Amino acid sequence: MDWDPPRPTETWVLDKIFDRTDGWNYSAGDVPIRRVIHLADGTPNYEVTVDGIAIYTRELHRWKEGIERNVSAGRLVAVVQFTGITIHDPQKLLVATYETSGSPAFGISPQGQPSLHTGFPIAPGFPVDLARRQLMVCMGLLAAESRELLTAWNQNPVTPQRTVDWTRYEGAASTAATFLRSLLGF
Repeated sequence: MDWDPPRPTETWVLDKIFDRTDGWNYSAGDVPIRRVIHLADGTPNYEVTVDGIAIYTRELHRWKEGIERNVSAGRLVAVVQFTGITIHDPQKLLVATYETSGSPAFGISPQGQPSLHTGFPIAPGFPVDLARRQLMVCMGLLAAESRELLTAWNQNPVTPQRTVDWTRYEGAASTAATFLRSLLGF
């Protein structure tokens, strides 16, 4: 059986965002980053760890098959995918998305696991520095919201939830706060 993996999609800005020679100023020790190729479609993804939260970033260039829109699909997206969480009342996730005006927004994976998403429109030639700053804000929002959710889910006495070993985060500097301070010039 012949099987050729998909050819990786060329990125518009994503590879440049995390390129130290193109302005990424964080060490691998401060912000661990791993580039992975999505096997189904060849899309490059970056797994970025912010304060112990794994955030996946990717570019979308086209709408999924069967979806047609009269606007460009070009977006830079950041996602946190939770595992081992049981959602008993999905309406609470919709209310939370409403309260944050959709940034971040909740989703449910095909496996029934909750996720948080945020993103913004991009196109070929989009300024890399602007994309980097916007993505840093997105990742900071996702990391902060994820920490709050994990804390709440772990403290819920009614529903057993996945436990998190918070001791591995003790003494760690808040990367999200570092991102926001650098953006605000502090």
